[in-house]
Amino acid sequence: MLQFLKKFFGAPQSSLGCFGRTDTGMVRKNNEDNFAILVERNLFVVADGMGGHQAGEIASRVATEYLINYFSAEKIREIQGNPAAIQHGLIASFYKTNDKVMGMAAENQDLLGMGCTLVACLIDSGVASICHVGDVRAYLDDGYILKQLTTDHSLVADQTLGLADGGKAVGRNIITRGIGFPFAEDPEFHRVPLSGGNKILLCSDGLWGMVSDEEMHQTLERSGSPEEACDELVRQANAAGGKDNVTAVVVFC
Repeated sequence: MLQFLKKFFGAPQSSLGCFGRTDTGMVRKNNEDNFAILVERNLFVVADGMGGHQAGEIASRVATEYLINYFSAEKIREIQGNPAAIQHGLIASFYKTNDKVMGMAAENQDLLGMGCTLVACLIDSGVASICHVGDVRAYLDDGYILKQLTTDHSLVADQTLGLADGGKAVGRNIITRGIGFPFAEDPEFHRVPLSGGNKILLCSDGLWGMVSDEEMHQTLERSGSPEEACDELVRQANAAGGKDNVTAVVVFC
């Protein structure tokens, strides 16, 4: 059964142990985040919308739905056990998703400029394959540290080298790569071997922008279930101000 849930609803656990939660936060009036969990396919997705007049919410919803529909049961059977096919499939799915969102914007003036950041994680044979664009993040908690697996595609992240020369970072929210805009290069891809007890966190910047990596690590470590972890992470983000929509998808391996 396809699990695609939004706002205050969580996804039931898979054999891995997984849950997702999204919240509007304390400031925004609407939620432009979306997430999906396909429990029978070990596929996890988080999207964070961009664009006015609710276009960001549309972009993140369409991108999430299109990507998970791409990974049909037949598609999953085709690529299982084949790391190269999984990598190709994830990258191809991002290109096709991007074409879909850009096509919708081109056909509707009200949607012009809409887009989203997007991260997808497919777990197969003890390996997490992660693809993303933008500043949604994937983390791995190995029991000792919380490691950020993805690189933020944002103006401030691109300025990191400049800071070493005395520059000043600006524009954390200015995204340099995202769904809804032409790709200058392939989406970022990572393949990460997993061990028993590892935990994966996918989240929007509404979480990592409000809660430190150390706090997220401690929450994942002390939580007895993915649902408990998601609830606590969202609560912490809102307690810190909840300046943006907050989404967390947690997988216990």
